[in-house]
Amino acid sequence: MVRTVVRGGQVFDGTGADPAEADITFEGGRIIDVGHGLDGDVLIDASGMSIIPGLFDCHVHVAVSGADMPSMTARPFSYQFYEVAQNLSRTLDCGITTVRDACGADLGMVHALRNGLIDGPRMRVSITVLGENHRV
Repeated sequence: MVRTVVRGGQVFDGTGADPAEADITFEGGRIIDVGHGLDGDVLIDASGMSIIPGLFDCHVHVAVSGADMPSMTARPFSYQFYEVAQNLSRTLDCGITTVRDACGADLGMVHALRNGLIDGPRMRVSITVLGENHRV
C-alpha cells in the first residue's frame, strides 16, 4: 500500500489546542500517524497551509440538484444516479468526508461509495424524511 506524507502544514486537530506544524501520514485512505519527520512513498508539501480534519455535513440531499421540479420529473429515471455521483464528488472536493442524507439517497448509493464505484464522502441515509411534526 502507498504511504503518503503531507509535510509541514499547520495541523488543526479539533482538540482546542492551537494549530501546530506537523506531518500526517495516510495509507489506504486513513490517517496512520501524525508527528514530525514522518516517512512515506509520496510527499506532499503543505508548507504555509492549514490542515483540518474532514468535515461532517448533517443535512444534504445528494439526489437533488436544484428546485426545478418540472425539469426533474421530465428526466429519465437513471439520470439522477449520475447527478448523485457528481454531487458526492463535489462534496468530497469541498473537504466534507461524511454526510447524512436527509431524503433522496438510498442504500444502493451507500454501497456504490463503499465499493468504489463512485467517489464521495462516507454517507448515512435517512429511512424516512427527517422533520418535525408540529401540532396546533
